[in-house]
Amino acid sequence: MPRFYINFRTAGRIVLDDVGQDLPGLEEAKATAIASAREILANNIRTNNDAMLDSVLIANETGEELVTIAAKDLLPDGIRN
Repeated sequence: MPRFYINFRTAGRIVLDDVGQDLPGLEEAKATAIASAREILANNIRTNNDAMLDSVLIANETGEELVTIAAKDLLPDGIRN
């Protein structure tokens, strides 16, 4: 099973996942990343944090970035714009 690393970019700084997760494929990695990013965004809003999440990055075992998901794309349509 492949290992994926879910990294987060906040205020221009990348926080690296140094453990990773074994997941069946990229779609499962995306779902996991989206769920984690939404929790972070919700916490950012609850705490009125100025350093909001910018994006979530999914990398493979060699560190190659496979997917970048902008945080704004995780928001409901009504508040996205």
